[in-house]
Amino acid sequence: MGEDSSSIGSNQMDSRSLGMMGQKGTASSIIYQKANQQQGGSRKLSKEEREKLKRLEQERRQREAEEARIREEEEEAARLQKEAEEEAKREVRRIQQKKWRFDQLMLTRKVTRDLDHTMEMTRDRLMEEEEWERMMRCDGLPDPTSVPEMNRYLSLWRAEESTATLEGALRKTDQVIHVISELEGVMEERDATEKQLRDWREIWLELQQEQKSKLDQATYNQLLDLRGYLDNETGVYSFFTSSPLVSLALWSNTTRSPKNNAHQIGELGFTFTLPADLAEMECIVRVMRTEYDHYSKFARTFDAPNVPEPLGELLEEDIPEEDPPQPDEQPPEPEGDAKDSMGAPPAAPKKARSPHLTDTAPGELNLRGHRVQGGIYTIDLLEVPPQPRVLADCTITQVEEVCSVSRIHWQAKYNPPATSGEGSSQRRRDPEAVEQEMRQLEKELQKLLLITIKLPDSAFWFEPPLMVLWDEEKRYWTNVYFQDVKYNEEQCVMQFRTTRLGVMGLAMNRYANLPFQSWELKPRGGDAVSLTLTAAVVQAEFTIMEGNVQLANLQDGARAALSHLYNKPMKPKTLIRTLQFYGINLFPDRDSYCYIDGLPSKHRPTEQHLYSCMAFVAPAINFAWSRWNLLAGQNKLVFQMKTKKLVSDESTVGQPLVLVTPQRTCVLECTEISQAFSTKQEDPEKYHADLYQMVLDDLGPEVNQIIKAASPVFTHTIHTMLKSSSIVSYC
Repeated sequence: MGEDSSSIGSNQMDSRSLGMMGQKGTASSIIYQKANQQQGGSRKLSKEEREKLKRLEQERRQREAEEARIREEEEEAARLQKEAEEEAKREVRRIQQKKWRFDQLMLTRKVTRDLDHTMEMTRDRLMEEEEWERMMRCDGLPDPTSVPEMNRYLSLWRAEESTATLEGALRKTDQVIHVISELEGVMEERDATEKQLRDWREIWLELQQEQKSKLDQATYNQLLDLRGYLDNETGVYSFFTSSPLVSLALWSNTTRSPKNNAHQIGELGFTFTLPADLAEMECIVRVMRTEYDHYSKFARTFDAPNVPEPLGELLEEDIPEEDPPQPDEQPPEPEGDAKDSMGAPPAAPKKARSPHLTDTAPGELNLRGHRVQGGIYTIDLLEVPPQPRVLADCTITQVEEVCSVSRIHWQAKYNPPATSGEGSSQRRRDPEAVEQEMRQLEKELQKLLLITIKLPDSAFWFEPPLMVLWDEEKRYWTNVYFQDVKYNEEQCVMQFRTTRLGVMGLAMNRYANLPFQSWELKPRGGDAVSLTLTAAVVQAEFTIMEGNVQLANLQDGARAALSHLYNKPMKPKTLIRTLQFYGINLFPDRDSYCYIDGLPSKHRPTEQHLYSCMAFVAPAINFAWSRWNLLAGQNKLVFQMKTKKLVSDESTVGQPLVLVTPQRTCVLECTEISQAFSTKQEDPEKYHADLYQMVLDDLGPEVNQIIKAASPVFTHTIHTMLKSSSIVSYC
């Protein structure tokens, strides 16, 4: 009885405790405690009690799960409501920003169109002034826009007897090349009808053909009597003459002695050694170098592909700020049904081909990636014209019907030994067989004409050039006719053997200096702006003024270069062509990105619009490159901006960063020296559609006054230089 009463009392106590613990636990937890207490006693839980305990525990878990579900639903509802409210706010802000964007871009468009209208009137006025200046010069040169004047000039030149000699032909060359250059400028810049363009091109072709004919005729006349430049001891004829644009050498081994098979033209830095068959041939070797190039423009790859540009105005576009997938990104590996019947995934798609890429034939030089510079070398074999015969009291000279040079076609019979296979079989080859093969190759090389060229000082050579020959039939430059090519970098000497003669050139990589390492655009007192471009090899500083640009400094490593061009005012296009003539290309073309490895592209309409905005504000604000720009993405253009209001010190470290996207322009919270790049705005509440509107809104009346005081011609000149250098895409 004692145990039973004790048990009953315990049960009563537990029942009371169950009511008292309503806030702290559940009935199942009490039963668990009771069960734990009874496990140490003599009585065990009955089956009904255990089932009741299990049922209570199950009910507790269900109740807790329900409570958790209700809490989650309430929290999810609260979160969705909060997101909806935030999305509603964002939508209101997006609508507001879209309106701001439209209004601001309309304002910028008006300013841009006003500038374009002013420049159209200015160009018309400048053309009239140029025509008046040309008339007042009275130099006898034709108006390149006038077809009758150009035809009359051509006819008079053909009949001009003074150009029958090399002295007269070379003197006239300077004038003719100037006329051709002016005509090319007219065809590039003037608006004309199809008939006008056709007439201009026809005259352009005739002028170039007549220039070649005049040099051939003058060469023939020079060769009519070899006695004046003949070495009587060796029997070698050697002649050289030059002008600023043409250098010409003539040489002949009149005795056909095998010993007289080489000649050095010191003035040209040119040496040739004839093979045995040519050394014993009666012929004249002509070596002519012209500073102009009348061949490359006829090549198929001279001009960039004609690809329609994307929309030029951001106003008509609705572009997300996030970058789209790049065409070379690979899709995830397919699985299941995506695999073919063999169980292997299909081949990954190839990288999308750029529409600006120019394809070439095997051996064809792509002039989109290379440029022939340093002059054009014409090496040909000429027949010896009939020489005068001296009799006792007279000299007899045979007169030919055609008074021009006659070329001798020559092509070496070059049969190099077949190369051995790769791999282990080559390592096991007999040394005697290898030596025999080398002797055979050397023997075959002796059949070729050996040429050594000292690279001309008239151009910069940042890399070993490529020797090319003009194929007149296929109308392109090719390198397939050259063997045993060697380059001495210290002496800048190119040595090679050729199987053919003709028109040759030295081709250089057009983009040896791209991309840029840095750039800076800095105002110089309101009426001038300096643009500094630090390229891979050179550093150039330009002073941009109203209507013209000056080369202020050019550093090739530690030495100054082209100092004769310093502070010489030129039109932007003229300056660009002049630098390219010397082999310095700091101004990429539309398709240049196709030939530079690892260069990510930027959203072109955004970039072009940015250059317009920068041109407007450049007289008052300093801009510089940012190390974050290239890898920021296609739709994110990043650069540094410095004004007195934003930064007081003169260093570029820590300057504010500006982010330009198709949708907005803002100052970022991070700087150039931040640990990581972030697109977080310095002031999220501000919104500006482009750089021009941001500057006008944020930088005060002093800056605005400087900007508005800039002349339209000054602004247009800045824009031309920025657009030509493409500093945002190439740095």
